[in-house]
Amino acid sequence: MTDQKTGPEIPGGEWWPELGPKWEPTTAQRPTCLCIDVHSHLAVAQSAALAKPHFKPEMDPRTFFSPPESIRYNTELRSQPDQVARYHEPEARIADMDKQGIDMQLLSVVPPQYYYWLDPQNALRSCRIQHERFAEVVAAYPERFAGVANLPMGYPDIAIEVMEEAKRDFGFNGFQINGDVNGEDLDHRRFDPIWEKAVELDMTAILHPQGFTHGQRMDDYYLVNVVCMPLASTVAISRMILGGVWERFPDFKMVVVHGGGYLPFYFARTDHAFKMRPEMRRHISRPPSEYLHKLHFDTTVFEPKMVEYLVDEYSDKQVLLGTDYPFDMGPTDPLAFLEQAKLTETSRERILGGNAARLFKIGQK
Repeated sequence: MTDQKTGPEIPGGEWWPELGPKWEPTTAQRPTCLCIDVHSHLAVAQSAALAKPHFKPEMDPRTFFSPPESIRYNTELRSQPDQVARYHEPEARIADMDKQGIDMQLLSVVPPQYYYWLDPQNALRSCRIQHERFAEVVAAYPERFAGVANLPMGYPDIAIEVMEEAKRDFGFNGFQINGDVNGEDLDHRRFDPIWEKAVELDMTAILHPQGFTHGQRMDDYYLVNVVCMPLASTVAISRMILGGVWERFPDFKMVVVHGGGYLPFYFARTDHAFKMRPEMRRHISRPPSEYLHKLHFDTTVFEPKMVEYLVDEYSDKQVLLGTDYPFDMGPTDPLAFLEQAKLTETSRERILGGNAARLFKIGQK
């Protein structure tokens, strides 16, 4: 049952507030520098249509951990015509970008559209469909959008082919990956050729989890998103560091969204374990934080002091503007949020767009 004024009914006879989010004109002073959002998602309907007949719930265990309350709310929210347009149509996005003061979005797939569980042929087709759609949007609005690839990570040989194609044919300078591949962790050596190719092609990875695979204790209160998203990133980058990914590929570049998860704010425990425990030293020769300090993080952290911490600890060259658009778990006025952080003008300009332009070669021929 849905009330047109207040939203859908939920268990217990209560009512949701008005479905959001709402994008209003920014209250911040517009900066003179280019503002680039590196954490933005575009849905591709043709790719979804291709994948749908092949899906079974057991292929993605994350589907088990969203409570009915959250499923109902998300279904209602994302079926609103204006929301559908934001997920699919560049014109709707541009209208919101203008309100936000965002000059460019870096487009990546919505995480449910990784489709790692597809068979090799359809996985390849799906990625190509997504890239063609991204390229179409970028060609129509080259001053407003750039794109990054999606890779069929379950098949590293095909993933490398897709990377090369994405760079050569579409001009993509990055790719987005999940925090695991069908439950398999990213420190597995079979993924090494992908990291090696990324270095060779000078492509930057964006780690964006689709949630945590083992969320049995997170099946209420929307913890499947609130806790599981940063937890998945924390586990993924912890394993990659301890598994020696950056030991073997020191020039491999990665942006970890949601501020990098929990590890950037609590790395001292991992460093202590490195000193005390031999298990921690099997694949790396230096404290884990030294590898962590090579990574980049976005600003989707919701507390200005956390942005200040990331800049102080990791440098202003490693923090980038991100919004998670058009999901409701992102800030709707990111410039006003950043205005609250105590930053130098140089740092602010780097975070707003300079770092993104450098990592993803935006504005470069």
